[in-house]
Amino acid sequence: MPQQLLDAGSPEALLTRAMVHFGHAEHAAARELAVMAAASGDQNLRARALTLLVRCHQMLDEQVEALALARDALEVCWAIGDTASEAIVHATVARILLITSDPVSAMAEIMTALEVAEGSGDLTARMTATATAGTVYYYLEQLDHCFEFCERAAEMARMLGDEVTNGAMIDTMACANMSLAEQARAAGDETAALALSGIAQGQSREAVEVARRNGHRRYEVTALGNLAESLAFCGRTEEALELLDGWTQDPAQDAPSIVTHMLATHGAICLSGGRYAEAIGHLRAALAAAESKASEMTAAELLADAYERNGDLRGALDTYKIFHSLSKTVASEAAQRSGHIAVVRMETAQAKAAAEQERARVTALQHANQELLRQSLEDPLTGLANRRHLDELMAGGLSGHAILLVDVDHFKRVNDEHSHLVGDQVLRQLAVLLRDACRDDDTVVRFGGEEFAVLLSETDLATAASVAERLRARVAAFDWTSIAAGLAVTASAGLALGDESGDPSVVLARADERLYAAKHAGRNRVHSPSSPAEQPLEPVLHYPGAQLEV
Repeated sequence: MPQQLLDAGSPEALLTRAMVHFGHAEHAAARELAVMAAASGDQNLRARALTLLVRCHQMLDEQVEALALARDALEVCWAIGDTASEAIVHATVARILLITSDPVSAMAEIMTALEVAEGSGDLTARMTATATAGTVYYYLEQLDHCFEFCERAAEMARMLGDEVTNGAMIDTMACANMSLAEQARAAGDETAALALSGIAQGQSREAVEVARRNGHRRYEVTALGNLAESLAFCGRTEEALELLDGWTQDPAQDAPSIVTHMLATHGAICLSGGRYAEAIGHLRAALAAAESKASEMTAAELLADAYERNGDLRGALDTYKIFHSLSKTVASEAAQRSGHIAVVRMETAQAKAAAEQERARVTALQHANQELLRQSLEDPLTGLANRRHLDELMAGGLSGHAILLVDVDHFKRVNDEHSHLVGDQVLRQLAVLLRDACRDDDTVVRFGGEEFAVLLSETDLATAASVAERLRARVAAFDWTSIAAGLAVTASAGLALGDESGDPSVVLARADERLYAAKHAGRNRVHSPSSPAEQPLEPVLHYPGAQLEV
């Protein structure tokens, strides 16, 4: 073993440390440790180290190096049958191809990653491939598919306890909602545009908190910038600028790309708000701090616009010349990089199979993707419909319907006293009890964590309350000791009628309020509407799956 490895620790320890650095967005440090770990003679460990190295190079914008290393990583994975690492490498290659403007190849690569990940049976590999698919679909502007894959990846992340990936998926969905908001505004539907931007703001706020909680500075800054942009979109420019003014650069943690991103975002919002002098200051700083020609080009283009709007035509012209020169350089570098990438991809394809076989495989995977999309509407643990499916059902309104939110009482205690495996069995059994107690045209949904939703069709208050009480009683009466000795489970529920509001989110908020009222009133009970004259509530929900002591 090389002396450097002996001094630094075992290869396994090195790889563990590298993964910790990667999880905190410290990609250069992770790369150095992964290089040492990859020198191990253990091929299983080498496959994982090379896979992490590919991801580090990609995050450091070393795309050609990442692709060249991906070829080596795949060969090791194929030799030892490590399909989990293989899937992650394919997913990373898909990101690279997307960045380098090759969306067709990126789609083929992510289909491969999804198939290999599914076959591996490894939940982390499935989550990584699914999360990347959500990103690919976002950049291809196929937003329905983006939501489906992001929500599925977020659910897998929660099952794994991976808060960072969960937060990243929440913020990706925030970006997708902002794209929909921009489309709505372009179509003249300002009401929808503001509603969608409001959803995006809530998601970005959640993503910021998740990133802060886990010390992931890059994701925190990205989500913070997205939040500021969504606030500015709906006319809350001052609030957006106050948010950005509150961000303090940390030279020890913030890479130049993070600093440039925040400065450019600050400048763009000032520009859109008519604060041209401030915009010029931020954009000049972004231009000076830019870590790449592409970032310089973006900052220069915005700065030229700011100078022009501020009446400084000379400054605008001089800066536009810089932008024009940078755009030619970036285009030339992109062409050269594409050439390198094409060579590396050809070598990788030849190492795996003939080009004709690969094309046939991609075609088959496209068909398989239809099945994956169908599964994206299902909860993987219980087989119930998921939150995305519920949103689709509620989109047409809830008039004449009712919504019931059901939550397991003291579920944390079940996990702590009997194990998470027993907790999963409880959720699966509860899904069966809920389905059996409902009518054929009712829909049972796993809302998130230990919380379920039941959409009751064509019902009035008396009928809905009767169904809700029947559900509660069946849960309480079930022999839970058949799952674990000494186990007892009850559930609380909150009921709301669709006619309480024309906005489904308000109806859902009412059910949520009543669920927590039932919890606070002693649990194992149902809370229904107290009177038809009840005042409207603001549509603010806790995020499904949030860990609350209930």
